Parts: sequence; C-alpha cells; structure tokens
Amino acid sequence: MLISRAEIRSAISAYRTGRRKSSAGSLLFDTADSFDRSEAAVALIGFAHATSGEPFYRTDLVSALGRRISEGRYFIPSDEIVDALLGRLLMETAQFV
Repeated sequence: MLISRAEIRSAISAYRTGRRKSSAGSLLFDTADSFDRSEAAVALIGFAHATSGEPFYRTDLVSALGRRISEGRYFIPSDEIVDALLGRLLMETAQFV
C-alpha cells in the first residue's frame, strides 16, 4: 500500500489537533498509565523473593560428596545401580503399554 504525502500531512495534523490543550488547560488525552497487581501476582512475587536467596541444592551435601569423590572414597554398590537402571527401564516401558 502506498501512502501519499497528503495522507501523511493529514495524519500529522489530526495528531497535532488532538494534542492541543482544551480551554480548561488540560490535555484532551489521558496520558497516565497504571496497573493493579492481582493477589496471585503479589503472592507469586513474595514466593520468588523468599526462594531466590536459597540455593537449589544442599550445599553441605554437595561439598561432602565432592570431597569424597576427589579423595576416591565415593562408592555406589553395583546392585543399587542395576536396581535403579531396571526401575527406570520398567517405568519407561510402562508408559508405552
């Protein structure tokens, strides 16, 4: 679509006319923006602030495990590994049946 210069001038003059002050001295258009937070939004913001200071994991447990791994003292019995793998396999195959 092509817009002619006359159409552009017409739009600009309409915009300028609308922006003029009324005789009372206030603008014809209300330019103030506002919003209200819902109770759910306020609760969610509070929850986010409360949990953002806490780490997602337990730092004491992670550091103890890291120390045991670096010292070569971290061991998981093979039967526990097999049980976990078979349990996961059973869960995955049960989803498709």
